[in-house]
Amino acid sequence: MADAGGRRRARGRAVSGLRVLVVGDVALDVLVAPVAVPVVGADVPARIRTRPGGAGANTAAWLAHLGRDAGIAVTLAARVGADPAGRAAAAELAAAGVTAHLAVDPEAATCTVVSLLGPPGAVSRHPTPRGRTSADVTSPGGIPRGAVPPGAGPEPTSAAAGRPLVGPGDRTLLSDRGAAALLGPDDLPDVAGFDHLHLSGYVLLDASSRAAGRAALAAARAAGISTSVDPQVAPALAAPGRAAAFLDDVRGVDLLLPNTDELRALGGAAAVLRQVGAVAVSAGADGARWADPTGGWHAVAPPATVVDATGAGDAFDAGVLVARLSGASPAEALAAGCSAGAAAVGRLGARP
Repeated sequence: MADAGGRRRARGRAVSGLRVLVVGDVALDVLVAPVAVPVVGADVPARIRTRPGGAGANTAAWLAHLGRDAGIAVTLAARVGADPAGRAAAAELAAAGVTAHLAVDPEAATCTVVSLLGPPGAVSRHPTPRGRTSADVTSPGGIPRGAVPPGAGPEPTSAAAGRPLVGPGDRTLLSDRGAAALLGPDDLPDVAGFDHLHLSGYVLLDASSRAAGRAALAAARAAGISTSVDPQVAPALAAPGRAAAFLDDVRGVDLLLPNTDELRALGGAAAVLRQVGAVAVSAGADGARWADPTGGWHAVAPPATVVDATGAGDAFDAGVLVARLSGASPAEALAAGCSAGAAAVGRLGARP
């Protein structure tokens, strides 16, 4: 069995299949597609739908979907509220083939993200935009990238500023991390009981949940299991001192999975490879790239009709990880990630 970075690992015990632990967010996504330009004080008609989300939960669902034939068993560790969304989360994850290890917060609500959607995007060759469903935890004004469902209305415009709130193929997120921000070390299962740990960067980049992320990585190092991290929030990494702190947190991780903006915020591949074993970068229309101390590889993004880019980056992560943990080469893993991303953008919602 190869770890996420490609090194061979010997184990003292037999396993029936790979066991992957994902630590991250569970969220309720509220998708809002106005059918007219929002005007201050008006009652604006819109198409409003809810979907299960959260970057960690999305990755876990795609891992279970893509890894079923490979015998990969997936567990998600997260914190939810004692509310209908939190209660539904366990059932939704179980339906996706994911074992839910959910701590229930008696006061904070389950993470909720309202996505204000722009008009539809065109056909794209790039299946792996960083469509995310959790909050930008340190940059409330940040506007993550992503496409929108067909039938969405015209560009929502700020009446005060006279400019779009969100452009074509994009969205503006209104986020409340709620219980997810309160994830703590005591909410984690025994990390040593798994073969691989994947950590959502939101956990590390929120001061209130950072200890849980650091504890998970420390436990994985102590147990000798492989690790991967997706940074997920380029604006947060651009804050003074944040990139250096993040790189310190992920020192020794086998595989980092940034997009090009996040890699730039972290100082580039050379700087990152001084801290981690390998980097798999989703690179927009340029597809995806892999770099490690032995060399570099590239995969072309296949054509894809963008229906909804939410969770495409999470699917990319899962495709890369399933392939890599199954012994695939870096080039093969990148191709698998791009294929998963293409499948994600062709459907409404963030999960398979």
